[in-house]
Amino acid sequence: MLKYEKFTEKHIPLYYEWRNDPEVAKYDQSGFLRPMSYEEVEVWSQRMISGPTFMVYEDDKAIGTCAFMNLDERNRHAELAIVIGDRSYWNKGYGKQIMKQLMDWGFEGLNLERLYLHVFDFNIRAIKLYESLGFRHEGTLRNMLYRSGTYHNVLAYGYLRSEYREEHK
Repeated sequence: MLKYEKFTEKHIPLYYEWRNDPEVAKYDQSGFLRPMSYEEVEVWSQRMISGPTFMVYEDDKAIGTCAFMNLDERNRHAELAIVIGDRSYWNKGYGKQIMKQLMDWGFEGLNLERLYLHVFDFNIRAIKLYESLGFRHEGTLRNMLYRSGTYHNVLAYGYLRSEYREEHK
């Protein structure tokens, strides 16, 4: 069973380790494409500490993070983000469990109208996951990302409260 704990200063050393793993970083934001100093990760982590970001545990082992980014309480929407930083937990269904928890918190706990996310077009595993959960492809940001000598698209996905309610009847 997964457990969630608010991301705090104590999580920064492990997050630093994950952020400097090239296999983890390639699926995340451009800033993580190069190794980052501890101080850089510490500065980056301050927004995680001040926002709704959580460390995810399987039993007592930290395996990743999840967050509501760009939370807009007035318009009732938020961007979802997950990182499974411990690669030994990839391809075992944890991403789906984490996403379902974020969706429940977003619609039931935060009373949001819309959840959305962005994913790189080469992250096929994540795209399949999001689509299996009912997220709809809403648009493509063409050539938005430059990786390894090639431009890639960033795909935008969204999920509405009405879709969530229909799914959870």
